[in-house]
Amino acid sequence: MKRIVVMSMLTASVMYATNGDNMIGVGAQSRAMGGAGVGMGMGTDSVFRNPAWIVDLKGFNASFGATAFMPDVKASVGPAPGLGNGVKADSKADFSIIPTVSHSDHINENLSYGVGMFGVSGMGVDYRNEDPAKGLANMRTSLQYMRFVPSLSYKIEDWRIGAGLSIAYGALNMSAWTPNGVPAGQNPDPSTAVQRGGGLSEDIGFGAQFGVGYYIMPGVTVGGYYQSEIATEYEDVFDFTTNGSYDDLKLSQPAEAGIGFGYVSDCNCYSLTLDYRRIMWSDADGYDVFGWDDQDVIALGGSYNVNDALVLRAGYNYSKSPLNDKTFEAATVGGAPFGAFNVAYFNTLGFPAYTESHITAGIAYQITPSTGIDLAYVYAPKVTEKSMQVLEASNEQSAISVALKFTF
Repeated sequence: MKRIVVMSMLTASVMYATNGDNMIGVGAQSRAMGGAGVGMGMGTDSVFRNPAWIVDLKGFNASFGATAFMPDVKASVGPAPGLGNGVKADSKADFSIIPTVSHSDHINENLSYGVGMFGVSGMGVDYRNEDPAKGLANMRTSLQYMRFVPSLSYKIEDWRIGAGLSIAYGALNMSAWTPNGVPAGQNPDPSTAVQRGGGLSEDIGFGAQFGVGYYIMPGVTVGGYYQSEIATEYEDVFDFTTNGSYDDLKLSQPAEAGIGFGYVSDCNCYSLTLDYRRIMWSDADGYDVFGWDDQDVIALGGSYNVNDALVLRAGYNYSKSPLNDKTFEAATVGGAPFGAFNVAYFNTLGFPAYTESHITAGIAYQITPSTGIDLAYVYAPKVTEKSMQVLEASNEQSAISVALKFTF
């Protein structure tokens, strides 16, 4: 039961990004174009997705941006035996700010460096002030996950090669009221409930990323990338075993890889890009416990230059939810079966990571020869999941991104 409660309470907090718990893209340019960035450069924010393209930027470049993320998550439980009279509630964690900062410059004609700091996960659900006896356990969670990425990019004729180090910072806080020896969500008597959260826990993790790009012909590019798994461990974060002492949690951000294509018209009037990425949830510590499937992501984007100053952008991103019938109904860990209700409870209510489609749009405007602004809007339509006849939750998302860009 320990790992079931661990992952369930944690993953209630990692909804701030929408390919599972990953953002579809970082930076306003990428997000406006469906989260693409493997087969075509996205300015200095390429440091995160495919650092190979950094060497194509001219001069000194810097970008300072943020995303306002606004999820609308609702939950419904019961009525049913062991859940009291039932409850419907909206998560109060409905707004968060995600920063992005990146910079690049040339070392010589063929070699460039880039560095970026990106928020990639960091929201939560908040069901405080809901009677624990009615099935929501007064649950409140918060996860902030950021990456600092220094990288190098080198060009050899038509080839571009990039590599970087990912230094990740994670901060986790989990809180739930449960009775002694009974999992969250199954407490008909609130007088026996106790607070299980151990307060904020932090850790640093390390990984690597590699990218490659190739100019098939002028205006036509292909690229690929790989990001390694990053492990972090949160100490004394939650009383998972309900024995009165706080336990540690190991959690990995999964490895991922992808390929992409890009096209820029001869007149530089418009561009098109298409990415395919695979996120390897099933091999990541923690997500494997809940039976997450690997996730295939398709990102499609395009841009149109209205004039020398104004660019219009749009895109679409699709990834089937990594949660499947198994994760909603039953699971086994280490060969020992866990109650189907416990699994369904946390995957449905505390793990609303089932957003699939994302519609994106944005603009770029060159204010001066050295200063520009990018804007992006992302909308993820409402998705509702039901399980075990008495559990239901929905997740709808919108986000606005803005970035100021400087070139010298």
